[in-house]
Amino acid sequence: MTLCIYCRKPKSKEDLTLEHVIPQFLGGACVPDEFKTRSVCKSCNNDLGLFVDASFEKHWFVTDKLREIHYSTFDPSQEVGLPLICMGHSDLRPPMMEEGETCEAWLGPLGEQIYWVRKDDSRLYWYSGGNPRTVKKAASRAYYLFSERSPKNPALSLRAFRDSFAGRRVRKIMCTTVDFDPKVIGFSDPDELDKTRIDYILRNCLTKPRRRNRVRMYVHYDVRFMAKLAIGMAHCLFGERVLSTTYANMLHKGLWHRPDEDVPELQGATDWMKPRDPHFAKVMGDPDAVTIAIVPVANAVAVNLNLGESMNWSIQCASGESLAPEDIEALGMGRVIVLYPQLHRSVDLPMVDYIAHKIGNRPHPKLTEIGAMLNRNRDYLKSL
Repeated sequence: MTLCIYCRKPKSKEDLTLEHVIPQFLGGACVPDEFKTRSVCKSCNNDLGLFVDASFEKHWFVTDKLREIHYSTFDPSQEVGLPLICMGHSDLRPPMMEEGETCEAWLGPLGEQIYWVRKDDSRLYWYSGGNPRTVKKAASRAYYLFSERSPKNPALSLRAFRDSFAGRRVRKIMCTTVDFDPKVIGFSDPDELDKTRIDYILRNCLTKPRRRNRVRMYVHYDVRFMAKLAIGMAHCLFGERVLSTTYANMLHKGLWHRPDEDVPELQGATDWMKPRDPHFAKVMGDPDAVTIAIVPVANAVAVNLNLGESMNWSIQCASGESLAPEDIEALGMGRVIVLYPQLHRSVDLPMVDYIAHKIGNRPHPKLTEIGAMLNRNRDYLKSL
């Protein structure tokens, strides 16, 4: 039997599965195998993916930052649609919405408007795009409008429309009159309900162009995720011995924290605290990447997570009581993993090399190579 590192329950080999301790939405599939483990049960892998990883990923600030990172590889000649931007819950109430439904507003790359009528989830109210499990199963409808800028490059709009809401049961309806058959990019012919809603949406958007959307926030959306990341990283770096300490018990409480409970006093800082040291986030990150640093601090080891150079979290993952001097010495000044989820690549390097590259003293070959591949069309959308 093996103890699952998350629920701490003994599990048989058949109950265990592969876990990326750095989630795949951050680029975890392309990190060294050192940060993948089979000491996680299938139940935790599934449930924590929905209630912990998605709680972090689908928070409005995080999902928007990850979208910005994705845009760094934009190439107008490629057949890949740019991701839509979630603008929150709209003040529009299309006719015949059912109880428990919401109208969520989304924006396309050239200012296109999309209104998605879907089931809401009061438990996961801060998730952009709703409950990931529900939206895959429950039928919903989305209404699309081109913008004044769309004619400057219609292909951008069409690709974004075509690739939007992939893997979800969304009936796509075109509200703008077009001179082609939208069914070729996955749209449906409008039924009577759709026609009524199209009239409502056009009437409101044309006569009242300013909309009042609402973005829902959960202040502690990152607590469970950072505790989970700390547990996983500590286990992969130092083994099971670091998960049986007093501090590890606090991390465990953080992982299983409930909204009606007091937040455990974990060692670290959340993104809300970055105004205390705004320069730290810039030093520890890359505007086009996810950066994870492993750093020895005061007889302990901490993990720093940075998104796009502007969002930053840090958390102690292992305490000194479980670490040997050689554990700290092996880290030297620290270690940095720079992840490019948009390219499915990562670079693992010592902290001293990362800082030298960051301040321009000694460019790192791999980081320089990847950097040259990004933002080649940074100003293209602005020019349209």
